[in-house]
Amino acid sequence: MADETFDLRSWIREQRHVGYTADLSDNDHFRLETDYATAQINFYDMSPDPEVVELHIEEKATGEVKFFLHFHAEERDHAIQLYREMVQVLLTLKDQQTTEVLLCCTVGMTTSFFAERLNRVAEAMGLDWHFSAVAATEAFEHGRDKAAVLVAPQIGYQTQRIQAALPAVPVLAIPTAIFAAYDAAGCIDWLREELASRKKTSEEKALEHAAHDLANDKRILVIATHAGAGKVTIRYRVYDCGKVTLDREVIKRSLSLTDLNDIIETQVCTCTGCTKVEVIGIAIPGAIGNGMFDLSLTKIFDTDEGDLADRLAEARDFDMAKYFNDRYNVPVYFCNNSNAAALGWYGSQDEYENVVLHSQANGWAVGGQGYVVNGRLVEGAHGNAGEVRYIADCFHYTHSLHFNPYAPDDVLEMVSQMLAVACATFDPEVIALRCDLLPDMEEVAEALARHIPRNRQPKLVHVDNYNECILLGMMIRCVQKLAEDSDRSERSGTISVTNSYL
Repeated sequence: MADETFDLRSWIREQRHVGYTADLSDNDHFRLETDYATAQINFYDMSPDPEVVELHIEEKATGEVKFFLHFHAEERDHAIQLYREMVQVLLTLKDQQTTEVLLCCTVGMTTSFFAERLNRVAEAMGLDWHFSAVAATEAFEHGRDKAAVLVAPQIGYQTQRIQAALPAVPVLAIPTAIFAAYDAAGCIDWLREELASRKKTSEEKALEHAAHDLANDKRILVIATHAGAGKVTIRYRVYDCGKVTLDREVIKRSLSLTDLNDIIETQVCTCTGCTKVEVIGIAIPGAIGNGMFDLSLTKIFDTDEGDLADRLAEARDFDMAKYFNDRYNVPVYFCNNSNAAALGWYGSQDEYENVVLHSQANGWAVGGQGYVVNGRLVEGAHGNAGEVRYIADCFHYTHSLHFNPYAPDDVLEMVSQMLAVACATFDPEVIALRCDLLPDMEEVAEALARHIPRNRQPKLVHVDNYNECILLGMMIRCVQKLAEDSDRSERSGTISVTNSYL
């Protein structure tokens, strides 16, 4: 329940600001700062709806957003919890201030010498940067948390493959003239320019993406949740009559149902008869069947949910659909991420009617699959369709005792066997593969040929826009579910009238 007397601004001003400086002079825009990051607390008037508070942390060295969310500050305990979580992240970044850069070459020897020189020059320049080096085969595992990965000229041809495997990390081929001369100062200057340029390009593309139109006559809020690499990202978008009118994301260290509520409540007015959106769609990893979410098969949600804590801790299946539908005045639908992505990929083209999408996220031992058969999404009676985790242990693996989810060869073996199951079960026209470690579809086809002859394989395509597939697919799913509910209601009404008449 909202606390009518709680004022977050006043509460923040009363706190002891230890470990950072605080600029609270602007009543609507507070600023907290350390040597390594800047946090902003922005207040937005949404009259007649409640005020929205935005929390945002950006790392100074890389410009990377480390924390971002917004919420209604009506409930005192909840607002204080989120503020303290933001401050904790801000202070923790002091221990993560070093900009880590990874170099790689054939076996890591020449780049090791260059890394040593780069470290000496960086120290002399007063930069808190650290360079390390590995063999190219280890770049996939060790490069995922680095500010950049630099590829030596002698293996420059592998730059594209490494970049595909590390989509969130800039992967750059060191200019031959710089590397040959061991020009450390020149390399650092070049790298700083490249990182600044890439950040600007990324921001420009994000703005273009947000304006992308998709045919649809509903006002839909779509939420997609992703976990990995030590953080949780919630991407959400509003489709208003087919046009994207809002496209944002929340970045946190953990995730709870309250985080989803915060997003929804900024877009949906809970007053009777008053809505900003007509339907909500939420795509999440995990086993979902008939709105029931299997908590035993996910690490996505933090079960510390106040009055929900006991229910979530004890339950195996949580009726998530009922929870959200009871809470809000609009229909809320759920879908597994891979299922939503399969439907989105299918909806983005008009050539294939039978599609399998396999998603293998970085660092995950087993992926998930989504099936569209004759133009219809197949989820199964219990939501088991595509849950390949149930059968992954039925196969033999070369490195079964030390499977490495960051090793392309290990992942290729796992993925090819799961694709063979899809081929033998549904015989699709096309398989869309989302796997950053496996950008080469010819390589995947060769591995799949150990189980399915080449002349009987479906077409293989690589998915580069997985998030877009999920968002589009969830939007399509919402429209479908609304139509299904409407048809069901009409049939029920017809039967009721007929029975009364008889």
